[in-house]
Amino acid sequence: MKKVLFVLGLLVSGLGYAQELKVSDSVEVNQPVQVPQIVVKVPFGKLTSFGDKSIKIIKVTDSRCPSNVNCIWAGNVILDFEMYEDGKYVDTRRITIGSDQNDRMLFDSAAQRLKAYSVLPYPKTALGKIPQEDYVINLVWQQLAEED
Repeated sequence: MKKVLFVLGLLVSGLGYAQELKVSDSVEVNQPVQVPQIVVKVPFGKLTSFGDKSIKIIKVTDSRCPSNVNCIWAGNVILDFEMYEDGKYVDTRRITIGSDQNDRMLFDSAAQRLKAYSVLPYPKTALGKIPQEDYVINLVWQQLAEED
């Protein structure tokens, strides 16, 4: 009986040590929380609203290297789009989406930011030329502050 109590005592004390928190088990987060981002799919030719601003993709020029081909240059996508504010046409703009992440901004204000994330479908040689109306632009929409 003494042996059973001794073994039981060893098991209980062993479990106590197993439950101790080790420094390697914890993580300290000291970075600020990122502003919430929403990825929005914008189809070609459709007016899409982001608060008081709207965009409409009017032309896609796709020179990306097809996914099943080895290329020297990855290529890029040129987006021509119309900007609207409060439902009224403002102007036509153009951005080039390439390997540089800095050239993807469609608009940036104190209240919101809209940045191109990706363009689909990705070209393949078997598909040939992709019709304009098949393109979908994935945009990252960040609401930075409440608009008055």
